[in-house]
Amino acid sequence: MLGYCVEAVLQRVEAEIRFTRERQEYPERYAGEADDGPLSVWTSNNNKMEIAELMLGIYLAKVLRTPDGMLMEYREVIRLAERAFGVKISNHRELKRDIFKRTNELVIFLKRLIFLIEQERDKKDA
Repeated sequence: MLGYCVEAVLQRVEAEIRFTRERQEYPERYAGEADDGPLSVWTSNNNKMEIAELMLGIYLAKVLRTPDGMLMEYREVIRLAERAFGVKISNHRELKRDIFKRTNELVIFLKRLIFLIEQERDKKDA
């Protein structure tokens, strides 16, 4: 179930990578277009921690690569999320450290996503 959610996020991130690459290769196509707004807005109270947790999972899965084929670093994955969700995460290293320091619930947000996906699946099966 987590795979489905991660896959959806990955699709969005990959689309952003393709779009960015296309803008760099064909700037004339995008002349005059404003690139100053987020693609979406993350609306929870703990958005930075949740985004950092999700992006850390994506980074550790080693599924995102740069346009030249290099494995993306954690900072690059965070930069994609910042652009996609319209938030600045300047303390991403501290958030990563805090995630790993958790003892009771290591991945709170990801566990909640799994629960919600399974709950929705159960509704559809009923």
